[in-house]
Amino acid sequence: MIQPTRRTFLGAGLALAAPLAFADRASAQPAADYPPPLPGAKNGVVTLRSDRFLDVPENVAKLARQEGAAAFTVAKAAPTVELAYHGNLGENAAGRRLWSSWGDICLARTGIVYVAIGDHGDDVGGDARCFLYAWDPQAKTLTQIVDMNQVIPKQKGQPCWSKVHAKIDEAADGNIYFSCTLNDGARAILPRVTWTERLPGGQLYRYDPRKRETTVFADLPKPRCTATSLLDRERNVWWCNLEGGGNALWALSLDTKKPVHVGQDGSVGFNRNFALGRDGSAYFNGPQGSLWKHDRAKNVTAATRSSFGKSPGMRASTRESKEGAIYGSTHNPGQLWRYVTAKDELTLLGPAWMLGDYVTVAELSPDERFVYYLPGAHGQAFRSGTPILQYEIATARRKVLGFLAPHLERELDYIPGGTYGMKISGDGSTLYVNFNGHPTDKHRPKHIRPTGFGLCAFAAIHIPAAER
Repeated sequence: MIQPTRRTFLGAGLALAAPLAFADRASAQPAADYPPPLPGAKNGVVTLRSDRFLDVPENVAKLARQEGAAAFTVAKAAPTVELAYHGNLGENAAGRRLWSSWGDICLARTGIVYVAIGDHGDDVGGDARCFLYAWDPQAKTLTQIVDMNQVIPKQKGQPCWSKVHAKIDEAADGNIYFSCTLNDGARAILPRVTWTERLPGGQLYRYDPRKRETTVFADLPKPRCTATSLLDRERNVWWCNLEGGGNALWALSLDTKKPVHVGQDGSVGFNRNFALGRDGSAYFNGPQGSLWKHDRAKNVTAATRSSFGKSPGMRASTRESKEGAIYGSTHNPGQLWRYVTAKDELTLLGPAWMLGDYVTVAELSPDERFVYYLPGAHGQAFRSGTPILQYEIATARRKVLGFLAPHLERELDYIPGGTYGMKISGDGSTLYVNFNGHPTDKHRPKHIRPTGFGLCAFAAIHIPAAER
């Protein structure tokens, strides 16, 4: 593998001892036209707690009466929600194509949460924006730490990154690893995408929170990009699906910067999710809904006996529990599932929400009693109130911790549309969510449709002790 030249961006990073506040960075910037004002915010963050989060929207009550709809209960105690908009979006931020967030987020061992957004701009033409942010739960601040156009400076004819679709991860060394992509990474191989020596295709980036700098850690095989990744922290191996030229599972050692697995092009079926076993084996979607496994110990890749049936495969998955089970949701329709690795036993557990809404991320609670998820990921969550779901493993009970959309619309003129990124705190008390959404008509730019995209927000959702 060709080793990339070291390139560094000294960002407005987060010092762990004295984090840079969102307001501090914002004060150094000219007045922004977007995002819109956040009513009642302090240092860019608003805190809401209301029993109105527990009101069941009328259309949800109607949908719940449909045959086959998943039954649910509603929490008795309302959550507390801290919410902030991602700021410092640059000149004419309101006119950018579509502010959005597409990848899973990172909860570091320090408690800092790392998230990303992009503008889905003219990536091939070299006019797109992509940023990383850090949430400090102690200071309650959301700070922009990385501007990818400073990490990879613009030059004529060179593409620009427009989003982070793959996962953001903290490795054993305490650094944060992530990879950016185009609006559609599968197009990376097309001749009209003119890669350069500086940007030869997809790359793996490393953000050092102590030095507050971002470097190019490694190049992906030229000119491939990735929208799906997962870090095996125990073994210091970064896994991803290579897009462009056929889907292939690929793994890189962060110790040696050399590939430790190179899958055959076309071997991955539905390419938006794969899971990691506790033994380091990778599970991924093969053709026609089949579940495949790369056995780390044997270094063998083969189909398991399990299948997701009519679904193309898994779209969300948790870590493997101590009992040896991985949980998640299938793609189209969204059905919950459990896979017991030692038995190669896959069980479908019924619709994730209603008749099977789209779920892209799921989290197993630290005590392994619950699976948390948010249905309606692709902008449509607000149509059923943007519910926060808790699935109790022992009882198979689905409980809504709160319906966020109606109350946030009333109080903040903001409508959360769904998420691709969620994590739960180490004590199980807080869900961290990077939301897509849109403002109400009062603040919505004319070119942005009210479809759950165009305005991103970060939320810390505190779950009452009685509900967990």
